[in-house]
Amino acid sequence: MDVVAAVVKYNQQTLGRDKLCRIIQYSSRLSSYLLAQAGAGADLVNKAKTLDKHASTSRKLFRLGKSLDMIMGAMRARDIHHDTVLKVLIICRRITYTIYYIIDHVTWAARLGLYKSNPKEWSKFQAKFWALALAFGLLRNLYDILNLVFVPVKKHDGEESYSQGSSVTARLMSRPQVLLDTLKNLADFLLPYNVMGVIELNVGLAGLLGLTSSIAGAIPVWSPNMKLKPS
Repeated sequence: MDVVAAVVKYNQQTLGRDKLCRIIQYSSRLSSYLLAQAGAGADLVNKAKTLDKHASTSRKLFRLGKSLDMIMGAMRARDIHHDTVLKVLIICRRITYTIYYIIDHVTWAARLGLYKSNPKEWSKFQAKFWALALAFGLLRNLYDILNLVFVPVKKHDGEESYSQGSSVTARLMSRPQVLLDTLKNLADFLLPYNVMGVIELNVGLAGLLGLTSSIAGAIPVWSPNMKLKPS
């Protein structure tokens, strides 16, 4: 019953449904590649591709208004006084995602024909802000990791210096949220460049990377204690 209650609670959250759709989206993309490589019929491969496309469109519907969440998050981050670097990185990431989600709303409208435009071009433009937001996210991950590896040591005169922790592995494992968020951002990192056409990933690799980041992103929704804070 505890598992059922957890599933119900997860599905009641818009973010939870978005993460579930993302898992379905990239699982379908990976499946279409594996089915094609295995010589499956074109009909089965096309069904996987169609599921990928519909899951992507559904996610855009779930994200309507998400830009407001990002703005509110950026405003809350101004109250972080103990670490200026962390505050700046979080605010920059959230502002970038605000623009990303605004463009996402336009892309969704164009995809449904509500707005006459080329959704592919909008997707490429949107991917630029996705890449920038991921860069800010990874800089924050690197900053957190360095703070775990190099620990401030008090000197007799009250000043602080930094020395490497006696057990780096233990210190990193003390905050699994940092490692999980780093994995998510690293797995996602190449995807926007693939959308922009800067690099060309095969469908299977793109699906695998997206699925990895999707599962890593769903874990904090399922288990809130795994959420990276502040964020």
